[in-house]
Amino acid sequence: MDRSMYGKVVPGTLNPYECTMKHGTSAPGCVKVKKHAQIPIFVVEYHHEVLPYIYRNVGSKHLPLDGGTFIHLDSHPDMLLSKTMLASTVFEKDKLFEEVSIENWLLPTVYAGFFTKLLWIKPPWANQIKDSTSRFKIGKSISDGTIKVTSEENYFVFECLYRKESDLENVKDVVLDVATLGKGNDLDQIRKLLSNYNAPFVLDIDLDFFSTSNPFLKLYSKSNMYERVKEIFQFDPPKSKSQEDLENFTCSREAQLARLESLFKSMQNNQWSSEQFSPQDNLFLKVKLLREAMLEHYEEKNIDWELVFDAGCTCDDSDLPHHVSSQEDLNGMFQSFKNFLDILPGSPAIITISRSTEDDYTPCEDVEMIQEKVLDILKERFHCADPVLSYESESLDV
Repeated sequence: MDRSMYGKVVPGTLNPYECTMKHGTSAPGCVKVKKHAQIPIFVVEYHHEVLPYIYRNVGSKHLPLDGGTFIHLDSHPDMLLSKTMLASTVFEKDKLFEEVSIENWLLPTVYAGFFTKLLWIKPPWANQIKDSTSRFKIGKSISDGTIKVTSEENYFVFECLYRKESDLENVKDVVLDVATLGKGNDLDQIRKLLSNYNAPFVLDIDLDFFSTSNPFLKLYSKSNMYERVKEIFQFDPPKSKSQEDLENFTCSREAQLARLESLFKSMQNNQWSSEQFSPQDNLFLKVKLLREAMLEHYEEKNIDWELVFDAGCTCDDSDLPHHVSSQEDLNGMFQSFKNFLDILPGSPAIITISRSTEDDYTPCEDVEMIQEKVLDILKERFHCADPVLSYESESLDV
């Protein structure tokens, strides 16, 4: 399929001419996946900026159109989904690139069909999802046209992304493996997981895998903002994993987040007035106290209330990871990274790297050293091309 067909065809609906290379055979009209003479490395600043390179390599047939594997080294899963983006957007690549952000760029590629196996390799200080293997469905919500999942994992449930399968259409299977690297004798378990993976695959690395900062901890710290929003955004988890309890929780959590978003937007738009709200409105009272505490230390014109809301949205059953690595820590993580590369099932088709320093997830004082070391390790292990440093150019030609 040439690139002119993007936006016109949903991967997986081309029978009998869809590619079956993943099963070891070739259907009529199917072109084998190509191999780069040297493995390209694409280095971006914000993690969602790797998407154009992935789409480009699917279009040039260096990555399969469907059923691929994505290996993701990061302190964060990056597997949330936009609450407003329509599922059809994944087949309009330019629109997709504009709509996704650092926390929700990965699963749209799964809904598009490019990847069915995901391996999140996390450092010891990241605990948003426990080490596990899970299988679930991803599909288009019949009710609102957005992308949702059937996973009962808290990471998805607490973000209101859970739906039962009968509420979805254009459903696809997903296998998500999660494993920790850098805690000692962890390679045996990872090696077992990798035995189920085949080339070609994408090797994706966020430099915050090696050292991680939670930027919200420093945001408006004079007013203890982060601890205050954690209390505002707290919630009662579902009573059980039953379908009924998960659906009831999703409804109540959606209402809570919508109400909070409305309150913070009213402050951002200079439309805040205590007279507009009922004194019995518990969420309003909590936000009012936060507002008063912050205004004791900051002028309103210097407060980004939408950013404060975003900080609150990161608070669920676990905080964002925060571990600024010492040199000793970094040396250990680099060695673990080298050991991990040695047990991969072949060479990656492409390598994508995110610096994540402009948004303060990778400590700025260490990012250049970490990047240089990671590139050196990759070049020692694989036959790599010179890295494309997209963050140094003003535009990306895709």
